[in-house]
Amino acid sequence: MDRKTIFGRFVTAMVLVAMSLAGGSALAGGLLDVEFEDATFSTPLVIDNPYWPLNPDATSRTFTYIGQTEDECVIDLVSVTAATHVMTTTDAASPYYLFTALEVKDTEWVFEDVDDCDLSLPLDPSAIKEETLDWYAQDDQGNIWYLGEASESFEDECGPYPGSGDPECLEGSWEAGTIGGEDDDEVLGEAGIVVPSDEPIDGEPLANGAYYMQEVAFEAEDMAKILKQHISLSVEDEDYENCRKVKEWNPFEHGSSVEHKWYCADGPGLVLIEGIGGGPTEQEILVDVDPALP
Repeated sequence: MDRKTIFGRFVTAMVLVAMSLAGGSALAGGLLDVEFEDATFSTPLVIDNPYWPLNPDATSRTFTYIGQTEDECVIDLVSVTAATHVMTTTDAASPYYLFTALEVKDTEWVFEDVDDCDLSLPLDPSAIKEETLDWYAQDDQGNIWYLGEASESFEDECGPYPGSGDPECLEGSWEAGTIGGEDDDEVLGEAGIVVPSDEPIDGEPLANGAYYMQEVAFEAEDMAKILKQHISLSVEDEDYENCRKVKEWNPFEHGSSVEHKWYCADGPGLVLIEGIGGGPTEQEILVDVDPALP
């Protein structure tokens, strides 16, 4: 997603979004209003929400996704290890002060003009389009929170591959609790819920139509909406039950970055991603989980 957003415009748009959602509750399909500072985190590094079980048994795991368009093959590896990240804010009053999150490495390779889009392609650094370290934590209600990322994107002006040190490649990076702005005293990032539990607030059930912020940051703002729940899905000869269909988008990109995602609780979690903004539908399909989920 394009994250080159002017901070002032971001604040104005967020106020408008909040006003439009304030009339409803999560139960009625309105804004899912959960504050990070009000959540409790007994075991934040164990993420076992069945809709996205990154490390339910606290072991390393890699999720492999493959997508193909007319002229490109995309291979995306989401790697979960024992790596962690401690929030770097120096504000001792911040809810993020010294908070430790699970670090997940997401590496995307893009190949052009290939006949077979599969794992036989060489995953060498020259084909990496983006590499990101994402920071997650799960609260005691089972909600998965997103606390930021260290991202390197390798377009024409960047690169050529991870470790190049080009500052222009790092523009998508952000962290919850970061202080900055014109007067160096504004909080430029807040954690958001990336995957809610079935009962995200004090045992109250999640409703279709519920909205929630996934990222609230200076240069990264994403929202999501629950479209359908408890549905079946068949993809690539695999059948999944108890799935959610979720719409995810950036409100500043006017439809060009809309994605539909299917999270399946009776399966390995996120199994299908469809990019539907402004052109042909692009799909990324989960093809492997190593080691397999228990």
